[in-house]
Amino acid sequence: MTDEGRTFTTTETSFAVVHAIEDAGGATFTDLRSELDLPKSTLYYHLNTLEKLGYVVQEDGVYQLGLRFLSHAEHAKRKERAFDVVRSEARDLADRIPEEISFATAENGRLVVVYHNIGGSAMTDFGIGQYLYLHATANGKVLLAEMPESRVDEIVDRWGLPALTENTITDRAVLKTELDAVRERGYAVNDEEQREGLRSVGAKITKPDGSVLGALAIDGATYRMTEEQIEAQTIGELFNTIDQIETKIEEEQR
Repeated sequence: MTDEGRTFTTTETSFAVVHAIEDAGGATFTDLRSELDLPKSTLYYHLNTLEKLGYVVQEDGVYQLGLRFLSHAEHAKRKERAFDVVRSEARDLADRIPEEISFATAENGRLVVVYHNIGGSAMTDFGIGQYLYLHATANGKVLLAEMPESRVDEIVDRWGLPALTENTITDRAVLKTELDAVRERGYAVNDEEQREGLRSVGAKITKPDGSVLGALAIDGATYRMTEEQIEAQTIGELFNTIDQIETKIEEEQR
């Protein structure tokens, strides 16, 4: 195995503990041992180390993630100052329309939620920092459409095309045809592919150097976001907001 492919098992175990606590919304030692199938001593040492460093806290026998993660989250967001512009304009958009607004980027072949505003609805439960599948979301398909075919293949090989609903694209050839359509029209549609009853429209946000910052989407109930509504208003609102974001980012970088 090359150095690039090597991983450190101890580190992987620590993060498995962290993810298990996060997924459970808090867990006891017994819960974690059952979920992770680790020896008592191994789990104890990992929890003890994470607690000592402030990444895990324990109260009344229940382990929770510590606030130490907040500083890392803020640092990760600050590395891309343009995110502040996106958040500001996305909030304004959410104030104007009764739908949810989400901004996301791609990382390690997954979609990462950077900003989410429920606006006047609550159709999704996206959390900041949440990882989603690229193939089943409007934002994800937008970002996949910007990647070379070889990279798309790598992502599908690694993560697959799991069916989240009856409408989810689960065939590689069908996905590539869909990505061709996204490139041609300039936006992607998630038609109940990530969640039943949810329809989304997303488009890319481009940096002044031509690279892609991420994707912005408007998400709403299918009974409101009809094809007619999307064509008549939603796409216009989305592209107007993206134009404003790209203009402000360019102005800040002059």
